[in-house]
Amino acid sequence: MECPQCGAEIYEDFNFCCYCGFPLKETNREALKAKSWQARLKGKMKDAIRYCEMIEDKDAYSYKNLGDIYYFVGNLNKSIDSLEKCIEKNSDFIMAHYWLGIAYYHRGNFEKAIENYEALLSKNPDSKIAHYHLGIVYMAMSNYEAAIENFEKLLEVDKNDAALFYHLGRAYHLNYNTLKAIKVLREAVRINSENERAKKLLNMLTEISEP
Repeated sequence: MECPQCGAEIYEDFNFCCYCGFPLKETNREALKAKSWQARLKGKMKDAIRYCEMIEDKDAYSYKNLGDIYYFVGNLNKSIDSLEKCIEKNSDFIMAHYWLGIAYYHRGNFEKAIENYEALLSKNPDSKIAHYHLGIVYMAMSNYEAAIENFEKLLEVDKNDAALFYHLGRAYHLNYNTLKAIKVLREAVRINSENERAKKLLNMLTEISEP
């Protein structure tokens, strides 16, 4: 037979390829995890799910993998269920909180999204991505002060992100602080002159603020 990973010719009764180590049998948990990951890398999400679901005694990694894939294919309910089981198995899988936050956000459950981003921050206080997504969630909730607080935390470590300056400028604008909005939007355009969203909002605000 031919190894599906490296193409080498190997014996039918081998459990692993003797050349690249790729698992060949589908009954072993580690083999199924590897096959699921390979299918995922190739964009074959249905196969990736099938291999992972075949694992009888799923570990935290398997649930995390399932949660990611179900999110990619748009099944938010199964994504959330798998990611929560991942955390139950191993609370140190902190990025499961990240994906849970995103899944809950897209389901419109902003409180659960915030809960998971806060959990991520409690385990990794330096997580920039958690503050970014917290800012986005608070913007959706019209809590502009909380959004500004989280976006400003990112400015402490990254002053070259045009998208961040845009979101911060929009938050200032919606929070009735036009002068600060103009200042940070100008920075967004300086960093990326092709940021059309920032330019459009900046032009509107500068026209309004002119006497």
